[in-house]
Amino acid sequence: MFNDSQNGKALHEVMNEVLWNCGLQVNGIDVGIPFICGAPGGGKTASIHHLSNQYNFGIVSTHLALKPIEETGGIPQFDTIMINGKPVLGTIWSFPDIMKVLYELSEKKKDSIIVWLLDDAHLLGPLHMGLLYELFTERTLRGYQIPKNCAMMMAGNTSSKSGAKSMFSAIINRCVMMPVYTDFNGWKTNFALREDVRVHAGVVSFLGNSQYQKFFHEEEQVDVAWGSPRSWTRFANEIKSREEAHKKTISTDTCLYLGTGYVGKEGASEFTTYYKIYSEFDIDSILANYKTYELPTDSVKAYALAYALTTNYIGRSDRDKILPNISHIVSLFMKEASELSIMMIKEMRQAEKIIGKKNIVGKIISQIQKSEPDLVRETLKDVIDLTSDMGE
Repeated sequence: MFNDSQNGKALHEVMNEVLWNCGLQVNGIDVGIPFICGAPGGGKTASIHHLSNQYNFGIVSTHLALKPIEETGGIPQFDTIMINGKPVLGTIWSFPDIMKVLYELSEKKKDSIIVWLLDDAHLLGPLHMGLLYELFTERTLRGYQIPKNCAMMMAGNTSSKSGAKSMFSAIINRCVMMPVYTDFNGWKTNFALREDVRVHAGVVSFLGNSQYQKFFHEEEQVDVAWGSPRSWTRFANEIKSREEAHKKTISTDTCLYLGTGYVGKEGASEFTTYYKIYSEFDIDSILANYKTYELPTDSVKAYALAYALTTNYIGRSDRDKILPNISHIVSLFMKEASELSIMMIKEMRQAEKIIGKKNIVGKIISQIQKSEPDLVRETLKDVIDLTSDMGE
């Protein structure tokens, strides 16, 4: 079909465009049906559901290719019709099951838009595409009108490895093609850090390191596991559940074995090494002995510590009590690894927006300015610039 990486846009940037299109559809504007195409595991379906819920839209997700054709196209029934005054045995079609679902939701949300997502559209065969032609042209199925407040969109993949089939040109010509890719920062901000998700911080920080980002969304494979936003999220969920159940980090062997099954051998191996470093920091002890603490000299260890400290601090209820402690350590990073201090401030600033707490960053900056007024000016200036629009 097309090359996503060359022509696509980041998924989180495209979603509002898609929902705008839905508004045009239900207002009778003649527009193409959005077809969101991208590599498997990038979060297309999850993004559509999340944003639809944010806007209080109804959402119906249908995997047409994986359902019996009768569920979409109805069942033929005998009927007697008159031709030239003579009765002739003919056929009428039953009301399709999917239409029942759409109308029930439409009735519940009369004043809202109903998004009908035709998911995994790349798997559709000729019979389904014949129904799509009618649906996209007339907004009907077997002659039955879909609800007036219903907007349609498709999502699917593009490669032969994902089983993509050629679509009728008449179908494609009735769509607006929207190739997408999943951007790490967009995934982190709009998904991984959300309060209702909270992907394991060790996984987020690992993938956020530039030397490991190649594992975030790898080329898809058919016979071995490979890294994708979906597989990393599921791996992270398993790690978190085991840590919470056993009150300790998972073993190296378990991490490597499970990781290989989720994200492939190379990504799992690198992550297992990082996870061991990330998990071994005793943050409470570091904060308690902040005056004598020395930062790691190894770059990966320093990065892991910076992220672990940030995550710990944001999640604490006693932030004001340990403000001098964390401020002193941030100042150490400013002196010895300024790029990591900036990363810490950025992460805290993001967290402020997500958890709805203001002035976390501002208090740290103020504390450092009071205790160390001669701190390297350029580093401090970079940090202050990040928070200037917050009125701190």
